[in-house]
Amino acid sequence: MSDKKYVISETGEFPPQYKVLCLGDDEIYRPVFGPDPDLSDAQRKCDEMNGERARDDDGHFVADDLSTPDVNEAYVGGKAPRKKAAKKKVAKKKVAKKKASKKRK
Repeated sequence: MSDKKYVISETGEFPPQYKVLCLGDDEIYRPVFGPDPDLSDAQRKCDEMNGERARDDDGHFVADDLSTPDVNEAYVGGKAPRKKAAKKKVAKKKVAKKKASKKRK
């Protein structure tokens, strides 16, 4: 399955209307934004909710401006996505090695 939780859907009517859908815990998509007649608005909202990186006109990533601490310009919508919780490593049990005894002659 895709790691993106939000997708864009078209209503199938004329003129076209676009909705942003959210994948729920029960694996059913539910609308969270729309209908909107402008695809670019729906794409921007979907990218914002998925935590997509912002790009300039050449397609390069945009850096965060440190002079504005309340807005993160590196992400679409100005908010960075939440970091995933790191999995704790399970410590392996150490097996004690037998010491080799020296035999005297």
